[in-house]
Amino acid sequence: MKTKGVLNNDLARAIARMGHGDMLVITDRGFPFPRHEYTECIDVSVGRDLPRFVDTVRVVLEELEIEKVLIAEETKKASPKIYDELKEILSKIKNKGDDIVEEIIPHVKFKDLVLNGGLERKEVKVFVKTGEFTPYANIILISGVDF
Repeated sequence: MKTKGVLNNDLARAIARMGHGDMLVITDRGFPFPRHEYTECIDVSVGRDLPRFVDTVRVVLEELEIEKVLIAEETKKASPKIYDELKEILSKIKNKGDDIVEEIIPHVKFKDLVLNGGLERKEVKVFVKTGEFTPYANIILISGVDF
């Protein structure tokens, strides 16, 4: 029985299948699901704020090597506590000795990438919805390699 890291079977399998440049999205409860078969959708929510967005990010990053993140501008403005928690988590992670690259984009661009990126053959592989009820608690993790 697995006792550490990502315990959700679907999410653990999806992370194991990620390759360099693939995108894994983690969102709040209100974000719509992509409506096509190119992005695997996993709902890990069990109740209001369970699990929390930042807790989900933290556990996923125990197993996923990343090189870059995309965050909506609105996250910084509307949910500064969430943004600060993300910054703290990301500050402790390196990719091949380098800091993780952070790209801030408008929410409309973020949402379009998540919902339609798979259709456009962009590497949006996995979508994870949490039980978070904080607006703009969303991030795209871009997979890296450790060699």
